[in-house]
Amino acid sequence: MNNIFDIIKTDLNEISKQLHLKKEPLLELNKNNINTHFSTSIALINAKDKKMNPMELAESIKVILLAKSYYSEVEVAKPGFINIKLKCEFISTILKNINTLKKMYGFNNKKNKLINLEFVSANPTGFLHVGHARNAVVGSALEKILIADGYDTQTEYYINDAGNQINILAVTVFVHYLWSFGIEAVKPENSYGGTFYDDLAQIIKDKYGDKFVKIKYDETQILDEKTQDVFKNESVNYFLEEIKLQLKAFGVTFNYFSSEKEMYVTKDIDKLFKELEKNNATYKSEGALWLKSSKYGDDKDRVLIKTDGSLTYMVPDLAMHNSRLKRSKADLLINVFGGDHHGYIARMRAGLELLGYNPNILEIEIVQMVRVVKDGQEYKMSKRKGTAVWLVDIMEMVGKDALRYMLASKSSSSHMDLDLDLVQQKNATNPVYYAQYATARCNSVLKQAKEKKVNPNYNETSLLTNDKELQLLLLLDSFNQVIAISAKNRAPQIICEYIQNISRQFHSYYSDNKIIDESNIKLSESRVGLVSVILQTLQNSFDLIGIQALEKM
Repeated sequence: MNNIFDIIKTDLNEISKQLHLKKEPLLELNKNNINTHFSTSIALINAKDKKMNPMELAESIKVILLAKSYYSEVEVAKPGFINIKLKCEFISTILKNINTLKKMYGFNNKKNKLINLEFVSANPTGFLHVGHARNAVVGSALEKILIADGYDTQTEYYINDAGNQINILAVTVFVHYLWSFGIEAVKPENSYGGTFYDDLAQIIKDKYGDKFVKIKYDETQILDEKTQDVFKNESVNYFLEEIKLQLKAFGVTFNYFSSEKEMYVTKDIDKLFKELEKNNATYKSEGALWLKSSKYGDDKDRVLIKTDGSLTYMVPDLAMHNSRLKRSKADLLINVFGGDHHGYIARMRAGLELLGYNPNILEIEIVQMVRVVKDGQEYKMSKRKGTAVWLVDIMEMVGKDALRYMLASKSSSSHMDLDLDLVQQKNATNPVYYAQYATARCNSVLKQAKEKKVNPNYNETSLLTNDKELQLLLLLDSFNQVIAISAKNRAPQIICEYIQNISRQFHSYYSDNKIIDESNIKLSESRVGLVSVILQTLQNSFDLIGIQALEKM
């Protein structure tokens, strides 16, 4: 079902063909001029090619537009803009459009393209902190926005369950295990911090007793291989399960959990080297194996195997991307990464190109750090201690919806201050409260209408003539374009801006107008229909961010 914007755009495209205009017609919702609804520069951008005065070309286009029954006025403004006003009855068809599509309203046509999204991928070495939370919100919102824009998606969590950080985790938990017996063990400086390691240590103590108390350890490992393996496996399993539970509580789930450790078992690392050798992508120098990455946009060649025979961190990452592409058959991989991954992009794309892929098959979206602020100061306190502000603590303080909305509301490429005082305010200064209050108001109106037996009218009507009503309807009509722009720019904050725009216009309309007027039932029915579709659009946009509309506050 076409919306109004698409209908006008189609008309302009037909005019372009009819008048042999070469440049794509631009159409914009007219925000600053309430006397007209849309404006287009079609005449202005094509006049030179047509060797015509822009005003004359605009007049010719005006005549063709006015032949359509739904245009109320078409005016030409210097130096060649065309302003379009629509008939109220035509604008009111938006009511039926939204009510017919309901939860699917705003969704764009299927594109038959699959995007694989990797995000969060926090090391299973502890709880999730507020930086992971921002990454989780951006990734999970992007997934929903891409689906709404017509893409198929897969979501992926890459488990870094091999390497030195897991050895350090094992030592960290081992020290807490020794402490549980009253042993005065010294915790290495590079160990992880947090009281939740006590909980895990107690679980291991309950399971194994004092079996390991005589074992020695150093900075990076427990000095008994079997004990080291026990603590590594117990710790990774415990924290991975805890991460999954925390993400689920935060409204985030994944289709796949892929393991770095598993790639060594399945020989994916060996397969990678064979493919690179086959493609003549590597060479040996100074006792190391190098990747010819500088040939494909990297600033230098990269070492894959060091002189001591150990692998650089790039190897499992490249193998993971290779195996993911083979498994998923994705048209595009999007990795949502923290701000410290800027240098990673060129080398990984070069590696994929050397494997035979289009380098543009990989896209990296950078999510910058979050600074938590309370009482005007950086907030570092956490009930579970350690060096981070943990997700579970922040969720407990402000709630899932408030945290998700605030983390989605700013461009992920910018550093962000999360103001805990603001997000707990119960007034219009808090954007989450302001938006959810709009849905509560809508539900209140619909409840009153039901009690008074005023049924919503979604049919074409000439009764919705108020400027604020028409502006709201045209704003709702733009939802699919907002989704398309948000998906294209990988920008969930655009959905948040749209939510605020609807909320602001609805609150203003509600304050100025009596929605249910028992002396004018017909108008009341149309206005209740309008409130109903406002609520539906807000619910749909809330769903993209992963928050709930409220029935009452």
